[in-house]
Amino acid sequence: MQGLPQPPAPSALPQPAPVSPYQPAKGFDKTKLAYSFERWLMIGIILIIAATLFVQVVTMWGPPDEPAVDAELEELSQYLEDVDGYMDLNRVISSIGVILQTVGMGLIGYALLRESHTTTSHHTALRVTGMILGVLVVANLAARSLNIL
Repeated sequence: MQGLPQPPAPSALPQPAPVSPYQPAKGFDKTKLAYSFERWLMIGIILIIAATLFVQVVTMWGPPDEPAVDAELEELSQYLEDVDGYMDLNRVISSIGVILQTVGMGLIGYALLRESHTTTSHHTALRVTGMILGVLVVANLAARSLNIL
């Protein structure tokens, strides 16, 4: 009688750990996404400039033309609707511009605070100046919408 066959020998090569979908791929470079003072400063400045340009869109079109002196009631009501639409567009565009400017200034303030806190290679006076500027920028943003009265 023949004996039972022997179980296969365990492989000498270790099995690779299963790849988690929450981990980056093997060749992924995390340093490209790391914090950079210049990157945050540049993004903040770009947002402020974009907001300034964005608000000028309403100025390009301008308000609606005024009706003639002998305009009828229908033309006057159409003019009032156009003025109302222009004012709404101006309000919305201005609000978006303020939001973009606030985010840009917040990024600049954050970059100043983080750079002055984490950098040890700069002179102490430069670090303190960066900290003061960062606090002033963030305090200005926070106080922009405060009303004491």
